[in-house]
Amino acid sequence: MTYNKAIKEMSELIRSLPKKKTDKERVFLLSKIQTLVEIAKELLKKRLDAKKKIYHAKTKIIKRALKQFLTALDRIESKHEEIGDTDVRERMYNAIHSAFIVRQRSYSLPDKFGMFTDEGNNLVRLALDKFLKHQEVVATSKSLKNPQDRLEAFQDDDVETSEGTTIWEYFGYRNKPVRW
Repeated sequence: MTYNKAIKEMSELIRSLPKKKTDKERVFLLSKIQTLVEIAKELLKKRLDAKKKIYHAKTKIIKRALKQFLTALDRIESKHEEIGDTDVRERMYNAIHSAFIVRQRSYSLPDKFGMFTDEGNNLVRLALDKFLKHQEVVATSKSLKNPQDRLEAFQDDDVETSEGTTIWEYFGYRNKPVRW
């Protein structure tokens, strides 16, 4: 049975309900409708599960690149603790947001990210550039058609470095992409 067929049968049964003369007949019809509701719910759950599997297949490709990126940021932090400052985090997120999440066509990474030294700024810029040009990130950017999906793929809290670092350490959390 298909979802549409179950809905059609339910509609027919509901329309016939007032025509029944006895409560016994009405209860029988309601039982049939209830069974069809359960069938329709199961069919919808299967459809949602299939969509979820497709989504996870599309987003899992970014996991390796994300782990490498976070590991690079951990290495930078070992020499430049200011990478954890709010200003630096916001500037890095803005770069990811513009280059990957909302994909502004003419966007280019800035030279400064709020680090205390030019060396720190260069290291952050190189790490971001390497991440954004990683073949998995490019593929994910193309396969996920909307900014919300790309944001969710980027904010994958299953990805963790050997130091235990997750995406939250450097980028915090956003509910949805922002259009500037």
